Amino acid sequence: PGDAITAVSLCGMGGETIRDILDNGKARLNGQERLVLQPNGGEYPLRHWLMHNGYRIVGEELLHENRFYYEIIVAEPTGPVSYTEQQLYFGPLQLLARSPAFVAKWQRLLQQKQKTLASFEKARQSVPEEKVHGIAREIQWITQLLT
Repeated sequence: PGDAITAVSLCGMGGETIRDILDNGKARLNGQERLVLQPNGGEYPLRHWLMHNGYRIVGEELLHENRFYYEIIVAEPTGPVSYTEQQLYFGPLQLLARSPAFVAKWQRLLQQKQKTLASFEKARQSVPEEKVHGIAREIQWITQLLT
């Protein structure tokens, strides 16, 4: 805290890892830092941590390069903030902007999740109901988003 750091950047690792680094290092934050985060997946748990730790998402960008999508999340400490489950899943600002890259990403993920759900039905071993319901719920959210 005594270093007067104004920004922290964590990029190129999973959202859960970024969340864990932030959580384990909370004592080192002075509560004024802007966070610039680029998770490779796991955006939901990262956004969830931000919300529960008083960080408002002030910027979100989705970039598409080759076959990869890169999300950049910028957050600032503002005190209590509340996001819906769908805002945490898609990104509150991404939901508003609905950029072409955002739509393309979710069209692709919808197809993947539909294939996953179909493979669950053909699986020799039963898949936990909680997992099936989770994928089905995500498919419903994405379908609503894209219609």
